[in-house]
Amino acid sequence: MNDLQTIKAHHDGLPGPAPQVAARAWDRLTAEAEAERAGGAPHEPGPSRPRRLHGLGRGRVALRAVAVAGLAAAVTAGVIVVGGDDGSSPFGARPANAAELLRYAAVVAAGEDPKPRPDQFLYVDRKDVTWTFGFGRGDGRYEYAQDVRREVWVPAADPGKALARSTFGKKHTIRGRSLVPGEVPGTVEYQRAGQCHMDVTRAPSKSAGDLPTDPDLLLTHVREEAEAVVRAEKPAPGEAPASGDQINRRIERTVVMKLILLLENPFTSSQTRAVVFGALSRLPTATMVPELTDPAGRRGLGVSISYQGPDGLEREELVFEPETYKFLGWQSWMKRTGGLGGTGEVMRGGTAIMTVKVVDSMPEVPKDAKTPTYC
Repeated sequence: MNDLQTIKAHHDGLPGPAPQVAARAWDRLTAEAEAERAGGAPHEPGPSRPRRLHGLGRGRVALRAVAVAGLAAAVTAGVIVVGGDDGSSPFGARPANAAELLRYAAVVAAGEDPKPRPDQFLYVDRKDVTWTFGFGRGDGRYEYAQDVRREVWVPAADPGKALARSTFGKKHTIRGRSLVPGEVPGTVEYQRAGQCHMDVTRAPSKSAGDLPTDPDLLLTHVREEAEAVVRAEKPAPGEAPASGDQINRRIERTVVMKLILLLENPFTSSQTRAVVFGALSRLPTATMVPELTDPAGRRGLGVSISYQGPDGLEREELVFEPETYKFLGWQSWMKRTGGLGGTGEVMRGGTAIMTVKVVDSMPEVPKDAKTPTYC
């Protein structure tokens, strides 16, 4: 059995609800959405079809309306929405495992869809944690992490003109010298989309809408791309060709990282993000963690996805709001087993998504702004 068959068998083996449970959930969803549109109490579902609502408010109205309009698959997968107007969980039961938590998150993600007008901007405020290592003259290897607040504005009419403002924060020395390179805390940089080889705006790409809309097909697509990229890599001069085991490790790492990048990018469409959650729920190494903390210090439910990277065990952590299952952020960890890197775990980066909203303007780049660090 190959990897894809293993993943599919893992997912297909998960229990689903009985037909009568799914039917009752569907009726309840329809009745509640119709009642909220009419401003009254729930009634028996009528023949009219509720419209899809965009956004996810505190009352979870939009979540239920989206579920009625287009997420019957979530109901058949065991996701049942039974209320939540009082601030409680919009689902009937706490998730029992990582696959179920990711399916809950897919339902929530599908309801988060801000729609700016052509003259407006999508604004994202996030906290990034960057990881840097290097070798100094005479003082050996050093490593440090740095907090960076990144604010990004994307014009609805022309995403290619997105702008990022990065405010560098505190540095955290992991090992080595206390005075490490990098930006001084308080430094502010501006970067336009496409300006630098490392695009911190993460603006939508032109091919973003071409991804498969089915979780299994997306997983197959990402795996095929990862395999093509990894097998095309050539060893550096003097380096032995990678073994079959090393190649497989690199493929697995590339698959997970590609899905995470799609997931944590605030400009990935809500539909695509929901499909990515579905694809991640197929991974057999995904496990639920009762409590995790995102890079901003917010506590939530977590999913840990481990894999063998080229240099040892690695894992990605996804953090979700514990009551609504909204995606809060992610962080990446690497386990070191000795050598130049030492031992123990090190966080290699992460992102906490703080705010996503529609705004009416974006700032001008100051005339004296310096060239960004990553150019």
